[in-house]
Amino acid sequence: MAGPGALHLSPLRKERNVSDKDLGPLRAELLRRRRTLLETSRRASAELDALRAADRDPEFEEGAQAEHEQYTLARLGENQRRELVLIDAALARVDAGEYGICRDCEQDIDPRRLAALPYALLCTECAQRRERAQYALQGEPPTM
Repeated sequence: MAGPGALHLSPLRKERNVSDKDLGPLRAELLRRRRTLLETSRRASAELDALRAADRDPEFEEGAQAEHEQYTLARLGENQRRELVLIDAALARVDAGEYGICRDCEQDIDPRRLAALPYALLCTECAQRRERAQYALQGEPPTM
């Protein structure tokens, strides 16, 4: 594991992509978002449990609405779990001194991209290249 002085050095350059002063607020924001997701997930789970435990026999329309709510809450849970994994991985990269480095090209990820998507693994160019490749495999044109 890299020491504190080696944090966030680009493997190809010796300048810092993310300064030490930016790490504190970044870590705090990632942890805040993590707490928010966990709390939202807990609430959604409680709502889903309440829907399942409803004793009354709803009319067809109400049943369809309840079913849609259950699907929405379950889907929200999947997205939250995915985002939690990304946040935890970003925190691990911060600790390992690898935060802000593209996984594909090993260049610095633009700090503006990190501000918008703090758990980004790829620089904009590599993310776009992967997206184009994915669309090519699926036979769908990108909607950029």
